[in-house]
Amino acid sequence: MTKTNQTQSAGDNSTQIQAGTIQNYYTTITGIDEARARSICKEEYAIAMQNWTSEAIAIANDRVQQLEDKVLPKLIQHDNSLKCFADPSFQITLRKAQISAASSDRVADYELLSELLLHRVEQDADRERRLGITKAIEIVDQVDDSALVGLSVVYALSKFSPVSVVLKEGLTVLNRLYAKIISDMSLPEGITWMEHMDLVSAIRLGSRGLDTFKKCEEYFPERLSQYFMSGLPKDSDEYRDLEASFRSVSLGTNCLVPHPLRPGYMILSIKPDIDSVVITRIVSGGVLQEPLNPAQKEVMSKAIDLMAIIDLNNQEMKSAFWVEWEKYPVLSRIRKWWNDLPVHFEISPVGVALSNAYIHSKDPSIPCLY
Repeated sequence: MTKTNQTQSAGDNSTQIQAGTIQNYYTTITGIDEARARSICKEEYAIAMQNWTSEAIAIANDRVQQLEDKVLPKLIQHDNSLKCFADPSFQITLRKAQISAASSDRVADYELLSELLLHRVEQDADRERRLGITKAIEIVDQVDDSALVGLSVVYALSKFSPVSVVLKEGLTVLNRLYAKIISDMSLPEGITWMEHMDLVSAIRLGSRGLDTFKKCEEYFPERLSQYFMSGLPKDSDEYRDLEASFRSVSLGTNCLVPHPLRPGYMILSIKPDIDSVVITRIVSGGVLQEPLNPAQKEVMSKAIDLMAIIDLNNQEMKSAFWVEWEKYPVLSRIRKWWNDLPVHFEISPVGVALSNAYIHSKDPSIPCLY
């Protein structure tokens, strides 16, 4: 057997392997400008449309361009360097989004796809979320508008709660949120829309007749428990002593307000978290916020212990809560719709991605909650 630096020969029926040098080239990506990003979009689109007819390409061109025009400003705002365009995985996802855009004549779908591409970049480190987003991109053109609204409402109901402990403020926030989600669409009825969402893997449908969602009357008090604080009777000795304690440590009593659900009772209008409570003072040049001193913390802790007890079994408060709820047109509509849902379902990672993208497209100030 002979051997050189370049070749190795062997006997009959043996495997011949040529030794060589494998070189790895690493390029540090410092950034991609918008012009290059658009060029990459064109390159991916050229791959996507290879097997399309000229007639299909003529229709698809405008749709894909609309997607490009919507997604680039969002990606630039997220990361001006646009490094994501150098990532092969993102390029493949971009191509899938272009195919979905080309398959749809709904302008809203291009907005939804642009949101999903943005979230794909934001969630790049989480493989499970990334997979859900990618799968959602592939089915956007197959999702019914009304079904998407229904899915997003259910997701929002399970994820979003108002921060304010003031009932009217909280219900106003919820009414505004659901109004944006529903927009001018109709809420889907029956089970057909659920079967549709199950078919595209956005939800996992339960067994009809065996499992249903909790009714609003049970579910929402649990979700919005901050509005069911017991409070104290205004004419009680305990309350009068509490007021006196506030004054003795120079605490204002403006955080003690009438209970919106129990006439004659008083509650705290601040979040019952002692570490988050601060005293706000108006001083020359602006507003000064100071933490509570030890004596004030002691009094505030006493007030929380006495007034912030959650009582979800109080029928008086529950009845009054629903009277307030019904004053808001969208919330009233949501209550009836929710109570008519015929079967329970779980939202899959694909549905989570769709819901977040849809809600965020309606109001970018609403955070994504994966």
